[in-house]
Amino acid sequence: MKELLTKENITLLGVILSFIASSVGLWIGIHNSRKTIFINSVTASRLKHIQDLRTSIAEFCGLFYRYHLLVENQPGLSKEKFEILNNIDKLKYQIKLYLNPRDVYWDNKIFELIDQIRNSLERYPEEEIEELINITQYLLKLEWEGAKLEVRKGSLSKKKKRNLYKEYVELYRQGNKKFKLVRRLMSR
Repeated sequence: MKELLTKENITLLGVILSFIASSVGLWIGIHNSRKTIFINSVTASRLKHIQDLRTSIAEFCGLFYRYHLLVENQPGLSKEKFEILNNIDKLKYQIKLYLNPRDVYWDNKIFELIDQIRNSLERYPEEEIEELINITQYLLKLEWEGAKLEVRKGSLSKKKKRNLYKEYVELYRQGNKKFKLVRRLMSR
């Protein structure tokens, strides 16, 4: 009889341990699933944000180019020029709403360039548009790399985000120096 009690106790202990292990496994599974869903949701939103910003910047630059073609060929303010300026203004504010006013490097430079371009009605601001495109390319690449890292590794620490940010600021600075040098050489 003592043997049965011992076997029953061992069986009961096995059932209890199995229940605990299953419960812990279920909790970990639910936790990981929630984390994965969150990361996928944030990543999808970031990718949409990247695409929307890219589209808005491209449209802004294209409309400004179209406006200046009309200025060269049609003096005075026509209905088409007025509509283009209206669309440029909408995009200007839309782009600003995509950006972070607290970002002192990328976003504030884009704010300044957008304003400089918009205020250039008398001349075509080719250099400013090229710089806007250039800085936006680096910003979008930074966002893309951040999204890829989050997909692979999960949420990034502040230190990893800061390091990635610094890396792309440096890449932009180096690329911008080369860009300006080539531009100077070409203008000679």
